Amino acid sequence: MELRHLKYFLAVAETQNIRSAAKKVHVTQPAISRKIKELEDELGVQLFDRLPKGLSLNKAGKVYQKHLGAIFRQIEDANAKVRQFAKTEYGSLALGAPDFILWQGEVTNQINHFRIDNPQVELEVFSDSPVVLLKRLELEQIDGTFIYFYPELTAEYATKVISEDRLVLAYPASWEREISSAISIDELNQLPAIRLPKSADPFYFEWQETLFQQLGWAPQTVQWAHGENTMLGLVAAGYGVAIVNERHFSRHSDQVRYTSLDMLSQRASLSFVYKETSDNPALTTFLKLLDPA
Repeated sequence: MELRHLKYFLAVAETQNIRSAAKKVHVTQPAISRKIKELEDELGVQLFDRLPKGLSLNKAGKVYQKHLGAIFRQIEDANAKVRQFAKTEYGSLALGAPDFILWQGEVTNQINHFRIDNPQVELEVFSDSPVVLLKRLELEQIDGTFIYFYPELTAEYATKVISEDRLVLAYPASWEREISSAISIDELNQLPAIRLPKSADPFYFEWQETLFQQLGWAPQTVQWAHGENTMLGLVAAGYGVAIVNERHFSRHSDQVRYTSLDMLSQRASLSFVYKETSDNPALTTFLKLLDPA
């Protein structure tokens, strides 16, 4: 099977007409008919119903068209990216980050400064779970990622600590009570809690488990939520309390209140993780913004 077999199939699938498809891909009608037959023979599946008035894409053909269309769009994206890279001195820069650190603060400022100073660079930012962001970095789909908790990394990775962020207690405004920062552990143990499951962020989960044991907090978990944004949504709905990063509250909600906890002095380290083996000059430029000294 050759790439042109697939291109010819998509042309016929789109036009539902051999003559129009042949004109579109600049080949003769017999040639395109022959290639479609070769493709069907190789697949062992008929993709078109042969009708007196021409071809009609059947169910198998529609499935094949859908999947091939997605693949060719990926190819077009790859072609566009490499052309963009060839046109500029620096090419492109792809970063990962938890979405809530992008609302305001030093990371937003650093990305904005890079964008202004390097308008010729194609800049992309991806938000996802820590596990997915690390996998993207491993596969070199991104150049670096901002992340809080991660496993022990191999020697090819480097890290820069960006900030030390407080963890705070979020609770529903609908409770019509104020929770003091001096709340006791016995009082805290009586409150329903919303937590992040281990599957969503295993490294953070294990860190939290150790921390809670040290505090003597046995959370009365009433709901698990895959992401801190979802946790806060459930807090707003009155489900219970949640421990979240203080950065969330740069976006105000009348339905959620929060307080620091005197017993919770530990902070979460936000780091930028990247591969030292990277030869992307745009990454080198961005790293200077993170460590201007």
